Amino acid sequence: MTTPLHALVGLKVTKATIVHDYAQLAFGDEIGISIYNEFELSPDVRLEDLISKTVLRVEESSNSIEISFLDGVKLAIDLHRQAYRGPEALELNRTGHPTIVWN
Repeated sequence: MTTPLHALVGLKVTKATIVHDYAQLAFGDEIGISIYNEFELSPDVRLEDLISKTVLRVEESSNSIEISFLDGVKLAIDLHRQAYRGPEALELNRTGHPTIVWN
């Protein structure tokens, strides 16, 4: 099943930062995600290490979203209730499209 996050496939991360208590990833000037829930990177890399990595695949289930990169790095976003730090888990922003919120 295709979800809006599949728009990330083939794109390179151009910015990866922690802003206050959440993470932001940019894929050029047109698309970005804000991650408010708990997340894990594997193997053990830092968020800023994602810069220049290309998205290979996005898998979404009721419990998690996993973004896989060409070099084998994975970003897993926890969607379990206990992983929420606020009302939203994730936000996708694309120029020319409405903002999509996972809550």
